[in-house]
Amino acid sequence: MGKKERKIKKIIFCGLDNSGKSSFIARLKHQEYPLRPTTGVNQSPYEIFGFPILLWDFGGQKQLRESYENKTHFFDNTDLLFYLIDIQDEERFEESINYFDNTLKLLKRQKSLILVLFHKADPDIAESQKVLETIDTLKKRLKTSLKKIEAFYFSSTIFDYPSVLIPFSFAIQKLLPFTSMLDSYILKFFQEHQLACFLLMDKNGTIISKLSTSEEDNEENLALCQLTASHLTQLYETYEKHLMDPPEISLRLIKKLKKGSPAGMILFNQIVVFKLRYYLTILTKDAEKIASIKDALPEFISGVSKTIEISF
Repeated sequence: MGKKERKIKKIIFCGLDNSGKSSFIARLKHQEYPLRPTTGVNQSPYEIFGFPILLWDFGGQKQLRESYENKTHFFDNTDLLFYLIDIQDEERFEESINYFDNTLKLLKRQKSLILVLFHKADPDIAESQKVLETIDTLKKRLKTSLKKIEAFYFSSTIFDYPSVLIPFSFAIQKLLPFTSMLDSYILKFFQEHQLACFLLMDKNGTIISKLSTSEEDNEENLALCQLTASHLTQLYETYEKHLMDPPEISLRLIKKLKKGSPAGMILFNQIVVFKLRYYLTILTKDAEKIASIKDALPEFISGVSKTIEISF
C-alpha cells in the first residue's frame, strides 16, 4: 500500500495595499523585499518535513479587492488566513476592518484558521501606550466581525525577525497533521534527559516544535535557544553552500552573575528528514549530561523520521 497523497496546505495573506503582506513573506523566506505592489495573486511554495504548503499573496489595491468578489474560487480550500493590518496607518483602519468583513464572507463557512497580524509594529513603537491601546481597540472591533469564530492575534514587523517567525510557526504547528505525535515523542526525550529547552526549526527559522521547563526563566531559555539557533543555522547553511560537512556544535554557558560558574550547555545539530535539512537546539542546565544526550541523538533523530512517516 502506497503513501497517502500529501494534501497541499493553503495559506492566504490578505490586507489592504501597503499593509506589508509581500514583505512579510519575503522576510520569512529570506528573500529580497519586493519593490512594486502585488498586482493580482502571487503563489509561492513552502515545505515542512515533506508536507507541501502554498502561500497565496493577495494584492490589496481597491480594484483587486473588488475583483475577488467575482473570483470566490480563489478562497476555496483555504486552511489558514493571515490578515495584516498596518498599525501605523490610522486613516485606513475602518477600510481595513471592512475588507476583513468581506474576506470572512468570501471564506464562507470554511473552517479556516484565522491569524490577525498588527503589522509594522516596529521596535521603536511596539510597546508605546498609543500602539497598545490601538491594538486593543482594533481587537474589539474585529471580534465583533468574527462573532463566534476564533482568531489569534500577533504583533509583527519585518525589522524584528522573531515577530515574523512566531506567528508563522504557530500556524505551522496548528496545520500539520504530525505535530501532536511529534510533540509527544519529543516530550519523552525532553523528560528523560531533563532538558531546560528544546527547539526544532527549519532552515528559515520556522519553529516546528518547542518545549521548555515551567520554571521562572523558561522565557529566557527559549529566547537564548532561538537566538543561538538563528545564528548557527546561517552558519550551517553556509557550510552547505560550500559543500562542507557542518560540525556538531556544543556551547558552554557561563552565568554573568556568578563569574566562572557553568550554567549549562547548548547542543546544536542538523538532522535530515525527506532529504530536507532541519536544526535541533537543546539546552541542558547540567553540562555533565551532554555526553548521554549526544549518545541518544541518533536513535532520537531516527524516531523523529518514523513519527512523521507514519502520519501519512
